[in-house]
Amino acid sequence: MTYLLDNNVLVELWKPRPDPAVVLWVSTAPEFLLPVPVIAEIQEGAEAAPSARRKLEILNHLNTFLQRHGGTVLDWDTETSRTWGRLKHSREVNLKPQPLWDSLIDAMAVRYGLTIATRNKTDFRHAPTFSPWDYQPPKPEAPPPTETKT
Repeated sequence: MTYLLDNNVLVELWKPRPDPAVVLWVSTAPEFLLPVPVIAEIQEGAEAAPSARRKLEILNHLNTFLQRHGGTVLDWDTETSRTWGRLKHSREVNLKPQPLWDSLIDAMAVRYGLTIATRNKTDFRHAPTFSPWDYQPPKPEAPPPTETKT
């Protein structure tokens, strides 16, 4: 299964003491992609940071992640734009409007049939979600019983 990372997953990894479940999930996730709206959202947050020091800290984290995982960036395309336009006027969004960033990520996940990895599962109206904060590794299988000779 392939996951789209929401910004809160990256931000968690950048904390001095990230949640162990998130760290474990990211290290064992089969495959993840970073949607370009998350890069824009993090860049916007850096630009709005309360100090130059905090802005630099956020940008250093983002730059490091992109250097290590640049091949995981999922770009926006024409079909995703059309998917977003359709979903923007869906019944689910009309009942509970979405912030712009979440609606863009939601559309990307729907367009590519992906699951969104996020702490904020209710922010997405159409795509399946998964919370890495709830991750529990599979338990190892017990070895088969051994026969005893009498």
